[in-house]
Amino acid sequence: MRVLWVRSVFFAAVCLVAPSSARAQQQGAATFALTGTVIDTLGLPVPFAQVVLFDSEQATVADDDGHFRLDRLPLKRTRFAVRRIGYEPVYFDLEVPVAATVEVQIRMRQNVPILTTVEVTDNTRSPLEREGFYARMAAGHGLFVTPEMVAAMRPVRATDALANIPNVVVNRRGAHTRITGASLQCEYALVVDRIRVGQPGSRVRTTTPDDAVSGSDIYAIEVYPRNRGLPAQFLGMTQEDGCGTIVIWTKGMLPR
Repeated sequence: MRVLWVRSVFFAAVCLVAPSSARAQQQGAATFALTGTVIDTLGLPVPFAQVVLFDSEQATVADDDGHFRLDRLPLKRTRFAVRRIGYEPVYFDLEVPVAATVEVQIRMRQNVPILTTVEVTDNTRSPLEREGFYARMAAGHGLFVTPEMVAAMRPVRATDALANIPNVVVNRRGAHTRITGASLQCEYALVVDRIRVGQPGSRVRTTTPDDAVSGSDIYAIEVYPRNRGLPAQFLGMTQEDGCGTIVIWTKGMLPR
């Protein structure tokens, strides 16, 4: 058994390379599998972290205990990214010359930003409160990115703000961008300030999030995987269920 030390930009992760199984050898598999656990600096699991293979549509999301697995990975030098809202992203490279299962433990550092220039007052909260944003967040339906979280991320593009949301995968192919679920078999519908954008459920979007709004204009985000808990006012805005619906609120709703 050989021990590989993998260094990320922020933390080191230990990888154990196990010999490939007899079954894989019999099938002549020319790929490897990556499995492991995502933990924080205290050793506690980080649930729903997104593990992405660079320059590929291969990705997965860790389960409640931080466990994940990616199969059929190419036998070449490969870069991975691990992301989760509230944590600094981790990047690491692997080069596996033979069919094998690589087990990793990825340690993420919690991101606790100091927002000295952000002040949330009743006036700035009230537009989102009128839309029911905070009531839905308290009810636990969907995934929410608050104005404070957006300010901490300082996104340049709209997709920069979406990249760290669990079960949301940003696939950039040149000028074309798809927003899919972890399975990559479906596409999210997009609503910006109550207006449906683009055509969900296909590989060709008429409008990508980056075409619809800039990162600096984003105020808050709601994500409803498989449309579970989707607010009634957004029902019927999409022609297909697809992966679900992403609702973006912009700073245009703020009082002037």
